Amino acid sequence: MPNKLQIIERQNSALQELNEIAAISDISPIETLRKALEIGKNYFGLEFGIVSHIVGEDYTVDVQASPPQTLFDGQLFALGSTYCKTTLEIDDVLAITDVTKSKYIGHPCHRDFNLVSYIGAPIRVNSKVYGTINFSSAQTRHLEYDKIDDEFMKLLARWAGSFLERQSVLDELSLAKHRFEMIFENNASGILLIDSSCKILMVNKRFCEIIGFSKSELVGENAIIYYLDDISYENARDKISNTDKSSYLYLEHQLKRKDGKLIWCEFMGSQMDLTDDNKAILWSILDVTIQKEMQEKLEKQATMDYLTELYNRRYFTNRLEEEVSRIKRDKNSTTSLMIFDLDKFKQINDSFGHLTGDFVLKEFAEIIKRNLRKTDIAGRVGGEEFAIILPNTDITNASVLANRIREEVSSNIITIDKKDINFTVSIGLTALSLEDNNSDSAFLRADNALYMAKAKGRNRLEQK
Repeated sequence: MPNKLQIIERQNSALQELNEIAAISDISPIETLRKALEIGKNYFGLEFGIVSHIVGEDYTVDVQASPPQTLFDGQLFALGSTYCKTTLEIDDVLAITDVTKSKYIGHPCHRDFNLVSYIGAPIRVNSKVYGTINFSSAQTRHLEYDKIDDEFMKLLARWAGSFLERQSVLDELSLAKHRFEMIFENNASGILLIDSSCKILMVNKRFCEIIGFSKSELVGENAIIYYLDDISYENARDKISNTDKSSYLYLEHQLKRKDGKLIWCEFMGSQMDLTDDNKAILWSILDVTIQKEMQEKLEKQATMDYLTELYNRRYFTNRLEEEVSRIKRDKNSTTSLMIFDLDKFKQINDSFGHLTGDFVLKEFAEIIKRNLRKTDIAGRVGGEEFAIILPNTDITNASVLANRIREEVSSNIITIDKKDINFTVSIGLTALSLEDNNSDSAFLRADNALYMAKAKGRNRLEQK
């Protein structure tokens, strides 16, 4: 079963096709409607597509898209023999997935023409009912019709009604413009049209909702209005200019709403000719902020220790493996590794309880964070064991940092429930070596140094 995003993407694709046929000026209005019916057939997966004109009890097939030798333009039927009679009676979308399992079982359209699945909507021209646009099949549709199908059907009906309404007063160029604007405005995605200089030419209602600006605030302005800064704007322009003109464009940007909130958006676009000397890009835009935040949350859960918000052992080990590989590539580089173990931590848990023990672990993690450089990598690698990778740091400078952390810990007093708690930490330190085949050997050396620090009385640093 397709998910909601896939359904919306399918609708966007159909709307894009409608927009493309609207731009074709060398085909007749009848053939334009026939192409629209083909798009609707493909969208719903049905055999027959019809734009009908209904006068009294006469049902005339104005335009059809159907299998060969089944229907023809101008064909006349009795209105009562069609599902469209019910469509007009309810004055809304009528959707029947399988007539044999519906309240319309025994309907003349099934009995006389063996049509099992149907969806249709009234067409209005100058506010009066003109007929219907409908799609049907002798086979049961695999998917149940849903609200998105209903909305798309209504959109097709409005599109067809507007097309017929303006045939008498507009030339084909004006008509194509109207169809484009209608599809543009009613799209479930944000739609943006910009020219080659990034001047905003058109926006739809959904894009205004996404970005927080009104149409009057956007149209005529440069697209930089919704970028974070000049750099992100120029990066986007560079990617557009370096993309083949015949290719679809895909960009993912963090944008700035009018209220200052930062959002993530997916841009899907194609380049088009407005006139002979004026190029443009038509963008379809989805707000993916929620998906991004969920992805970041999941990534954080996969890499972070929930209690201390330092990296977990798995991620830390992977980063250490990367450092081991880097040292082998760059023999002039050096990286240090230190492991910490809170001294007599079991006594803290036994004397004060595990909640207090957790608080001590978090307090120690905060001390580590305060002493880190941006390039350093810190993790909780065991119950009360922590470790730090110090890229581009020799063991001498690493020992300075280690002793600074050790002294800050030993002088730190935590007060919980009016009880003062003081704890210390032992540290094992090593430098990565060209002889290290993987992270295990580096861990083992640092761990042995830590064992020596414990054996020599704790609250001290040892190195190997």
